[in-house]
Amino acid sequence: MDRVEARRLSHALRDELWSHASDELLQRLADRGGITVGLNPPDHLEDDELAALVWSALERCSLASEDR
Repeated sequence: MDRVEARRLSHALRDELWSHASDELLQRLADRGGITVGLNPPDHLEDDELAALVWSALERCSLASEDR
């Protein structure tokens, strides 16, 4: 991923989080130490809401693959 794609993805993800994330998801991310840690949670922490928002951001940037 080049810098332009990374920038587009970061903006799309920020927009998805601010527009669609529940208060509970935002709190879980804060409890995990922020967005960097929140995007890479331990394997035992599955977060369907976060996965859906990240996927949506990837789709907005045309970075999502056909395989989900």
